[in-house]
Amino acid sequence: IFGHRHIVLEYKLTESSTFINLGDWVRYNSYAIFDGKNLELKYFTSE
Repeated sequence: IFGHRHIVLEYKLTESSTFINLGDWVRYNSYAIFDGKNLELKYFTSE
């Protein structure tokens, strides 16, 4: 998980690994949720 590059990116590296760059909250409203097993990239919307 990377979060300082200000780029939102989710890239499947192999069947069992994914590279996730969180982007930033100010421009993209992006964040991630980890449920103990999976990490999911999300975007905040006011709706």
